[in-house]
Amino acid sequence: MTLLAGAAEVVITPPVGTALDGYGGRTGGSVAVHDDLHARAIVVDDGVTQAAIVGCDLIGVDRRLVAAARERASAATGIPAAHIMIAATHTHAGPAGLRRDLDEALTDVTARAIAGAIAAAHRDRRPAVLKAGRGSVDSVSQNRRDPAGPYDDTLRVLLFDAPDPRDGAIAAIVNFACHATVLFSTNMAISADYPGYAVRTVQQIIGGAPVVFLNGACGDVNPAWIEQRYDEAARVGSIVGAEAARRLQELRPLGAGQKVWNIRWDELTGKAVPSGELIAAPAVRVASRSVAVPLRALDPPGAYDRRIADLERRLGDTPGAGLAHEGEAAHRRGAASSDPTTVHDGPANAPGGSIEGRRRAMEQMTRYRTERGVAERLGPGAAGKLLHPEVQAIALGGGCVVLGLPGECFAETGQAVQAAAGLPHLLVACYANHYVGYLVPRHAFAEGGYEPGAAMLDETAEQTMRTAAIELVRSVLGSATDDTEGRS
Repeated sequence: MTLLAGAAEVVITPPVGTALDGYGGRTGGSVAVHDDLHARAIVVDDGVTQAAIVGCDLIGVDRRLVAAARERASAATGIPAAHIMIAATHTHAGPAGLRRDLDEALTDVTARAIAGAIAAAHRDRRPAVLKAGRGSVDSVSQNRRDPAGPYDDTLRVLLFDAPDPRDGAIAAIVNFACHATVLFSTNMAISADYPGYAVRTVQQIIGGAPVVFLNGACGDVNPAWIEQRYDEAARVGSIVGAEAARRLQELRPLGAGQKVWNIRWDELTGKAVPSGELIAAPAVRVASRSVAVPLRALDPPGAYDRRIADLERRLGDTPGAGLAHEGEAAHRRGAASSDPTTVHDGPANAPGGSIEGRRRAMEQMTRYRTERGVAERLGPGAAGKLLHPEVQAIALGGGCVVLGLPGECFAETGQAVQAAAGLPHLLVACYANHYVGYLVPRHAFAEGGYEPGAAMLDETAEQTMRTAAIELVRSVLGSATDDTEGRS
């Protein structure tokens, strides 16, 4: 069975003046384009089944945007709409109006552009060889709820190579889990943040082929930076991109072999590729499932006001202090310090006379401030109402699967899915096909902090999504039955 693959990228940068998404407290629209946003598409075809995987430089994608892009792309290519995965890199310097509170005009033009990228990739299909590998980047990310908490330093890559590697790569996928928040709320220029720099780094090394960046389970993982500036986004992106490029370049000899002149014996000897795998029997298989998850039961805004006022009195905080990352503290005072005991957000001796006591109070303060906004947005009567987001899996053969999840998963969720699946090459793509916000593990709600406060879904949602993801991966590999899986 011959695998065909094609790839394309199109610019999806909105007009200057478009509001930016990801941080609260911004006023006015974007003032410039620092670097363009793109939609990058890869189409795979094994002669029986076709599928498309798209990565977009956006903070998230609403299912209505996805549905519109799928419909147009399917009409143009014949790829079943259910076989198209559209994911976001989660840049916080991209346009508002595409993951919620839709801007209809921007949604329409963006859907057309995404569909155009898929159609162009479909036209570009040619024989391909699939190769999969992995590396590690442990220097630029950290759990943002607890420095000792889990994060995934594994970087996973797929290479769609020409049958003769001398003809050049067709496309690549890079999968890494870290929030795209090197740039801060003070940035008012459109940018793809570090994922954009990572992609450009890879393209400079592997020859310009389209590269899809899929962000992983990074709901509680942030980037490490010196300052929140463009040069730091470039530095972090180049570190991620350089490791990806190294692994992709190492995959090139698979199937062709690499040789060394042995001048003692005057003969050629082989040199094995130490990492990665040639997927010898690629086969495309797609499965999807709607998962029922309930909205949370939240108190009226006034109840949060009372709790916040009480905590402000205990902390000596300033009433009404703003929140930056949809709830993260924007009132960071002082310069960054390498001393982990240094506190910049308020008096270190309140409450309880200890930093740990203050942290416990701030966990709840952050949760309540953020949760109040969610309660106001959802309104009364939302509790228990069901959302039905999609989980999608695209298997490519040889234990290689791309799993699309519709929200912001914690690192522990991604690691649990990886462990249960037991696959050599499972790429978890969060922010895929819809945006349902944070999928928070049950224990984290009691711990407080931003993510539990920002979550729209209740304490059962993460486990429900985790179970569905594991079952779907098994289904797409044929070890279970799922009514929605398909080959066409």
